[in-house]
Amino acid sequence: MRAAEFFAGMGLVRAGLELVGVRTVYANDICPTKAKLYRSNWGSDVLVVGDIRDVEAGDVPDVELATASFPCIDTSIAGNRAGLDGEQSGLIDEFCRLLEEMGKRRPGAVIVENVPGFRTVNQGRDFVSVVNRLESLGYSVTDIVVDASAFLPQSRARIFLLGTQGPQPEIPEVPNVTTSLRLSDVADTGPWWPQHRRDAFLSSLSLLQRSRVDRWQADSQVRFFGAFRRTRNGRAVWEIRGDEIAGTLRTLSGGSARQAIVRIGAGKFDVRWMTLGEYARLQGADGLRYDAVSERQAMYALGDAVCVPVIEWIGNNWVKRLAA
Repeated sequence: MRAAEFFAGMGLVRAGLELVGVRTVYANDICPTKAKLYRSNWGSDVLVVGDIRDVEAGDVPDVELATASFPCIDTSIAGNRAGLDGEQSGLIDEFCRLLEEMGKRRPGAVIVENVPGFRTVNQGRDFVSVVNRLESLGYSVTDIVVDASAFLPQSRARIFLLGTQGPQPEIPEVPNVTTSLRLSDVADTGPWWPQHRRDAFLSSLSLLQRSRVDRWQADSQVRFFGAFRRTRNGRAVWEIRGDEIAGTLRTLSGGSARQAIVRIGAGKFDVRWMTLGEYARLQGADGLRYDAVSERQAMYALGDAVCVPVIEWIGNNWVKRLAA
C-alpha cells in the first residue's frame, strides 16, 4: 500500500505505517525545521515543503491511503478553541479539497488525526462538518480515540477519523489499559537541578501537592513523575502528576509547555527538565536522528507529532484489514 502524508511534520505517521508495510510516496509540510528532521531520517525524495494551499491534486501521486495530522492549535483546550474558523486547524479543508480534486484517483482510505477537543469545539459542529465532507466524497467514516498510554508511559489521547471507500472493517476494541511501563523505564540520568532550584520548585507546590511529595519521599521506593508549570491565581506554580507516566508532551511554544521530571523516594527529591532522549522514547521515536536541528527544535517537533506505536496499532488493526 502507498500513502500520501499531509501535515507530515517530522514523519512519525510514516514511521508507524512503515512498521506495517505501508510505503510513503508523498509528504507535505510547511515547517522548514520539521522538514530538516524528515529529510535526515527519510530522505528528500517524497517531501514537498510548502503551504498545503499551494498543493494541487496533480502534484499528488496515486496512493491507496492519505493521512492528515492537521494542526490542533484551534481545537485543543490549550489553544484558542477557534475550531475550523482558526487559521491553522481550518487547513483540514485544504486536505478535503485535494481529495475532491483527485476525482477518480481519490485514495481508497484516509486517516485524519487531531486532539479529542476536535470532537467538541464549536459544540461539535466542526467535527460533524469534516465527517460530512468526507462522506460526501464517498468515504464511510468511523472514529476512535487511542491513548499513547496503552503503549508508552505518556498520557496522550488522540482522535482518529478512519474513512474508507468500501465497507468499514471490524476494528478490535481500542486498548484502554495503561502500559506497565513507567516513567523510570524511559528516564535519563540527569543533570538534576541544584538545591536552590529544587527549593523554589517545592515552595510553589500546593498543600496537597506538597503532602504527596512528603509521602513519596518517605517511601523506600524511588518513583519518577511528570510535572508542568501552571498559572494559578496569577502565580506560576508547579503541579506533579499523581501517576508514574508523563503528561502529554507539548511543543515548547509557551512558558509552561516544557515538562519536568521528578525523582522522589528513599529520602531524596530531585527535579530537572525532561531531555530530548526522553521525549523521543515517550513518542516511540528514539531510533530516529535529531542532529539536523537544535535540541529545542527537535523537542518542539516531537511535541507536535503522533506517537509511533499508536499509528502502528491502527496500521495493524485497520489499514491491514482494508486489504484483507
